[in-house]
Amino acid sequence: MVRKILRTIGYIFLGIIVGSGLILVARWGAVQYQQRQIGGTLTTDLLLTTAVTGDFVLKGDGNGRFTITHTDNPDKILWQTVPNQPFVAAGHGEETVTEAIGSFFIKDNLRLICADQTITAVEQLESSILISGTLACGDGRETDYALSFAQFTENQLGFRLDFDDPHLNRAYLTYASNADEHFFGFGEQFSYFDLKGKRLPIFVSEQGVGRGAQPITAGADLTRKSGGEWYTSYAPVPHYITSQLRSLFLENTEYAVFDMRQDDRVQIQLFSGEITGRILNGNTPADLITTYTEYAGRQRPLPDWILSGAIIGMQGGTDAVRNVWADLQRYDTPIAGFWLQDWQGQRVTGFGKQLWWNWEVDEARYPGWETLVADMNAQDIHMMVYVNPFLADVALGEKPNYNRNLYQEAEEMGYFVKNEAGGTYVIQTVGFPVA
Repeated sequence: MVRKILRTIGYIFLGIIVGSGLILVARWGAVQYQQRQIGGTLTTDLLLTTAVTGDFVLKGDGNGRFTITHTDNPDKILWQTVPNQPFVAAGHGEETVTEAIGSFFIKDNLRLICADQTITAVEQLESSILISGTLACGDGRETDYALSFAQFTENQLGFRLDFDDPHLNRAYLTYASNADEHFFGFGEQFSYFDLKGKRLPIFVSEQGVGRGAQPITAGADLTRKSGGEWYTSYAPVPHYITSQLRSLFLENTEYAVFDMRQDDRVQIQLFSGEITGRILNGNTPADLITTYTEYAGRQRPLPDWILSGAIIGMQGGTDAVRNVWADLQRYDTPIAGFWLQDWQGQRVTGFGKQLWWNWEVDEARYPGWETLVADMNAQDIHMMVYVNPFLADVALGEKPNYNRNLYQEAEEMGYFVKNEAGGTYVIQTVGFPVA
């Protein structure tokens, strides 16, 4: 209780200081990496052109604007470049990545930009379309680029951008959007539903404490560097659907940014020397999701019991669970399951109440576990629990009761991820080390 009071006072004091302008809190990760869009000039002497790959048609207007449509709806634009503007760029950067209890902070030092684009050819190949040319770089050098399109399925058009110079490790692809076009998706996003007008990094991380709400975020940053940002997410995905039923996703797994801040364009920024992805065709959001999951895979149907009642998420031990269960029964509440996070035991650290991360039942916290599960199953209530891929050394943490030390077993059998020296890669999480 004293720790909570002191922490609250500290957050309030920090908020007062920030609000009065006496100090500036430098948010970790907020502006550490490249924030601006990359742009240059476009040169082309090409005349009007049309090329086809399967059901997809690419047309050029002679001024560097290319439009992609589908034969089943030729009036609908699936993808288009910005008139008289370059749509391909490259660069070389050196990133610095640091981590603190699952939060990642990325700073990019761009040492070279190649953004002045010349288009020299648009070729109709046997099963694909190729746009090629050169990029002029800031240091005077030039590099060749190739942007190709090829149909994968009836409603999936693959694209690939790469460069001849292997030194280039940043790729940029810019294309048109409308001012009233709204962007949805990008995996699990919490702060905004419509991402138009935002610059959205795609990188798996802890979601954060506060995520921009002050003074909570500033306090979490000051104590554990874990405040997070509006975009930090456990499950970001480089895929979107727009209000105009346009959809695109990346196949790359490198760090990516979708910059949608300008009304008339989107720029994909990628920590890689090539970009691969697909443009989708569909007449409804369901069509586009179906087409996307043809590539990404589909979650198996949920079991019928999941919809038979409430799933009660709670902690506290056997008696606490039985008390809540009894209360719900008195109100005739349909129950599908209980989800218990602390089944493997709870510890107290400087960051608050945490779990032991030794994935066996803590019999002191949950005495009579087998009976509890059996009693629930007898009433068609399912027991659900929490687990993650980390292990903590319960001997090191002085857990008072355990049957097996799974950390020690995994260490002896060589199961852990290794560091550069070949030893176990140990991560310091909220109050204790894990692997």
